[in-house]
Amino acid sequence: MEDALQTIVERRPKAVLDAGLGFGLWGHLLRQYLDVWGGRIQPEQWTTRIDGIEIDPARIQTHARFLYSNIFIGDIRSLAPRCARDCRYDVILFGDVLEHLPKADALALLKTAVALAAALVVVRIPLGDGWRSEGREEPDRHQSRWTFDDFLGFTATIRQYDYLGNPYGLVAIEAGGAASLSLASIAGRLEGLEARLEQIISSGSTQGSRDS
Repeated sequence: MEDALQTIVERRPKAVLDAGLGFGLWGHLLRQYLDVWGGRIQPEQWTTRIDGIEIDPARIQTHARFLYSNIFIGDIRSLAPRCARDCRYDVILFGDVLEHLPKADALALLKTAVALAAALVVVRIPLGDGWRSEGREEPDRHQSRWTFDDFLGFTATIRQYDYLGNPYGLVAIEAGGAASLSLASIAGRLEGLEARLEQIISSGSTQGSRDS
């Protein structure tokens, strides 16, 4: 959780979408580190937009209504893309939520989020087959299983942790313009390495000619 928090906070986002806010933990943490730590203690001083989506209004706690800028009620499959088109979120967070969707729906949602977010999409997710499938209520049931291979098509940093003997993943996906910049940076480094390699080969060939 600390790594996920650092991953988000170090980007200094001005707008975050918590897609599946649940108890409101991330609204609390992000408000603390993005506003309160900067001396903006009172709500009228806050400069960070932190929005949340929750499918069940009965789960929304009083503190969440206070800490989030906006809370939207409904299915994240339709709401998250709609919210991300209405507001350019720097970061979109899927914390323990994608596994509750059918795999095809979750992957489609993830790709849409990566296309719409300004900087980063963060996924916190159980990995492998050792996790329960039945939940306390229907929205809590796991409908899909995930591995790191599911994220290999993205420009991402992937970390794995152990949680009570089961693997758990933190995936930070470069999104929108950030992904393009990252790919351009990689391409630039490769071009530099290729040029350097050509220089080495050329230098070796020249030295060989002199030795002969």
